[in-house]
Amino acid sequence: MKTYYTAKRAYRYNRTWRNFLKKTLPAALSAIDRASLEKRSCSRTDPLRILDAACGTGLLLEQLSRLFPEAELYGIDENQAMLDQAAHLLKGHSCIQLVQAALGGDETAGLPFALASFDLITCTNSLHYLKDPAATLTGFMHLLAPGGQVVIEDYTLRGFPFPWRAFEWAIKFYDPQHMRLYTLSEAQAVCSSVGFQVVFAQTFQIDLFCSGWVLRATLR
Repeated sequence: MKTYYTAKRAYRYNRTWRNFLKKTLPAALSAIDRASLEKRSCSRTDPLRILDAACGTGLLLEQLSRLFPEAELYGIDENQAMLDQAAHLLKGHSCIQLVQAALGGDETAGLPFALASFDLITCTNSLHYLKDPAATLTGFMHLLAPGGQVVIEDYTLRGFPFPWRAFEWAIKFYDPQHMRLYTLSEAQAVCSSVGFQVVFAQTFQIDLFCSGWVLRATLR
């Protein structure tokens, strides 16, 4: 499939989207229930396991490794060019493993991991790429260990919905993998429909055209 993120665009990604990432990634980090994860870490001998789904160039993984230095971290992305940039950024981080895989809709969301593997799953700026978000989120639910949490963040357009559809139609000309944007309430509804309990949700401003949203969900 044709992809917007060619090797050249992947190389420039962090600079091109710098201001966008400065707003969205901190929002995702702030939604994590760190106290709960630290309590889990103290109550067992094995390390926390964290998955960043659609990890892109690895910026969030780098920050997660600082917050949870003893954790095992995994980053998956469909695009090898983006993973190459992540590998360069995360060179020397032996606790982080990168895997090329596409998010899908089977029991483990198309990912090569065992059921109940992760204490935390993050997925940022990627829901709009999913063909079947409900199926992928169901896979995330199966990958979470009991008591685990998933944090999802994405953007939407400010203003009335009608111009969004015209704008998204234009987006698909240069980014064919773009499916559709979701509002926070729509994302919450999808999470609830597959059995997640949304325990935290908020919106935030990105720029004049875009707003962001983030939620944290747990197993019911």
